[in-house]
Amino acid sequence: MVMKNAFVKSLFRLFRSHFVRLLSIAAIVTVSVALMSGLGEVEGRIELAENSYYVTHNTSDIYLKSTNEGDFTSFPFQLPGFSADELEQLEARFGKENVSGSFYYEDKIGEDIVRAISYDFENAKVNKLELLEGSLPSSPDELLVGAETVAMKSYAAGEKVTLLGKEFTVSGIALHPLYLNKIEEPSFRFEDESLDYILFIRPDAVPELVRFLIVNDVYISLTDRALFDGFSKEYKAKIDGLKTELKADFPEAEVLSLYENFGMYSMIEYAQKVGYIAIIFVVFFLLVTILVVYSNISRLLEEDRGQIACLKTLGRSNFAIILRYLFFVLCGTVLGALVALPVGMWLTRLIYFAFDTQYFMPAWKSAVRLGYYFLTSGIILISMLLLTVFTGLKTVGSKPVALLSHKAPKAGRKVFLERIGFIWKRLSFKYKSTLRNVLLFRSRFYMTVISVIGSTVLVLAGFGLMDCALKRANSASILAIAVALIVFSGLLCGLVVYNLTNINVSERRREIATLMVLGYQDGEVTGYIFREIYIMCAIGAVVGVPLGVGFLYFVFNLVDFGALADLNWWTYLIAPAVTMLFAFLSTLLLRRNIIKTDMNASLKTLE
Repeated sequence: MVMKNAFVKSLFRLFRSHFVRLLSIAAIVTVSVALMSGLGEVEGRIELAENSYYVTHNTSDIYLKSTNEGDFTSFPFQLPGFSADELEQLEARFGKENVSGSFYYEDKIGEDIVRAISYDFENAKVNKLELLEGSLPSSPDELLVGAETVAMKSYAAGEKVTLLGKEFTVSGIALHPLYLNKIEEPSFRFEDESLDYILFIRPDAVPELVRFLIVNDVYISLTDRALFDGFSKEYKAKIDGLKTELKADFPEAEVLSLYENFGMYSMIEYAQKVGYIAIIFVVFFLLVTILVVYSNISRLLEEDRGQIACLKTLGRSNFAIILRYLFFVLCGTVLGALVALPVGMWLTRLIYFAFDTQYFMPAWKSAVRLGYYFLTSGIILISMLLLTVFTGLKTVGSKPVALLSHKAPKAGRKVFLERIGFIWKRLSFKYKSTLRNVLLFRSRFYMTVISVIGSTVLVLAGFGLMDCALKRANSASILAIAVALIVFSGLLCGLVVYNLTNINVSERRREIATLMVLGYQDGEVTGYIFREIYIMCAIGAVVGVPLGVGFLYFVFNLVDFGALADLNWWTYLIAPAVTMLFAFLSTLLLRRNIIKTDMNASLKTLE
């Protein structure tokens, strides 16, 4: 019981002594998991919503379009369309409730390209319309109009429209499940042009057409709705097979599927691009996060060498000692992951609704999807625990006497700049000292530079995506991702520099105290430390630019979006500048920590 209480007390002292480090680990994990899970869940969220929309509106999977357009300029009409026998053949094969025939007409009225589609408003089971405003047509002289978008116009309820020589009254505005793209809806009849209006008329709207029962469009839905699943491989195979068969059975018809639909397919394809981007940046964020947290763990164990020696002397096993630090890291990681959960969900929702500027997005589904959250949190947690065990074993494996003995300070040595006389001679003493310190501690140097390089690459990627998104009309979702990358990458950079600087300061308390005893002013002491940090950050920021360009080239080719030519020249300057800004802000937070150094306590640390 006494041993158990002593262990609990030692844990309490560990948390109290290293509370700031605990919060640092939690903050880094929060930023990383929030971004990684927030981006990662976007594709799944869109597919989840589209699957539900596809089922709810019974969106057609196959679209048969008669290639005989007919002539409606004079009566009697030269009729297009499918015969009654052909329709019966399709209904027998797919089920009557899964086949919907329609009259389709497209023409120019003035300068506007208008597409009119007949629709059975009372009995339609395929491609169910969503009424946005007004009411359904109650008489043959009323119609619905498609919603206004970036490319298409609309009418208000009550307005008059002339079509096929007849005047109609607009009764309302509706959304068809095959017309989800807000940016552009290509015309079938007029090459390289887009629609201006989409109108939905009753089957009995034009008596002359009703007499001949014209059907030149046929929509077919599959009975197995679960097969769709955001265009699964099984769905694609099924559709490809059906298209081949229908082309053989209906050689005079054009056979299209949702893969050729400009709305739904482009939305999910765009979501997949977001998914690819997420995967790429997840890897980068993981590497930077693990590197920084590893440095925290290493320093934590180094500072606790004396405590570890005492525990070993008291008979504690190596496992029991390492367990303390495993629990510490576990708490920091779990705390960060818990805070990241709502932030990541908010980010997913933000990007999801950014898609609404390009598409008519289905309603947000309230279902909980945390696959990416648990995946990224789990990877970070497992990595942190393994690193703690690995680092801990190296420390606790030493004998107590070795742990109680302080390591000898690293011997000074010449740096390569000292061999360049005309440069070295012109440097003042403080800069000579700074450069020696920067290059003397190689592990600290490499860790800082590599971390800043990773942050700069991410910031540059964010600005690069922003440049490309701003030059493309249908890229609001990519723009949202770019902004998120810049913000989260900047925060990660700030946390990286804060953590590494904090470790640097804690390692050099005696050195800082010595400078203060010698009469150095606050600005001189902080400058002594911060100059080293700024030099390492500057090196990382500069090297990060060409690596970021290579990374962007890889991203652009992978997702088939953007090009290096789209980047503005100032992006190459802004990215490292943002990295340096966050580095500067993080050092400001540590200024008080340096100038409040207890000289007496620091100088007695070796006693």
